[in-house]
Amino acid sequence: MLSELEVLIIELEAKEKARRAELEARILKLEQDQAERETRCIQIAKEILNEEPIIEYRPPFLDGLELDAFFQKYRIALEVQGAQHRFHSTSWYKDVKKLEDVVNSDRQKRCICLDSGIFLIEVWYDQNPKIVIPERIRKIKEFVCLVSKNFDTIVL
Repeated sequence: MLSELEVLIIELEAKEKARRAELEARILKLEQDQAERETRCIQIAKEILNEEPIIEYRPPFLDGLELDAFFQKYRIALEVQGAQHRFHSTSWYKDVKKLEDVVNSDRQKRCICLDSGIFLIEVWYDQNPKIVIPERIRKIKEFVCLVSKNFDTIVL
């Protein structure tokens, strides 16, 4: 006959197993939603810029890293960042080190884009792309206009 403690342990293990299964299902749903979100974000930028982007762009200067989309004419890159870029989950990463690697890769991409004259637009999982993308593109356009105006005033 099982002791009360053994019964309690079995019940707790069953609850933990159910909780893990629910969490895994939620994470799978988030990953599916992320793929749809990425497509939607690219479509929004494509309509504003009126340019077909290079999808999953891996230029040599990124050292094996990838940009979700790159709009060559305007030198604008788009990265759609899911929750896995900020939060640790065992279904995404076996340990915290993997999350640190993702965060470091994101940081490296930002630096390389900046050094290469590429405007990087990051849309995070908790942001509204219909607001963020047009606003960032507007700011890039303002910056480019300001810089080109200032450049035109330089006497050589």
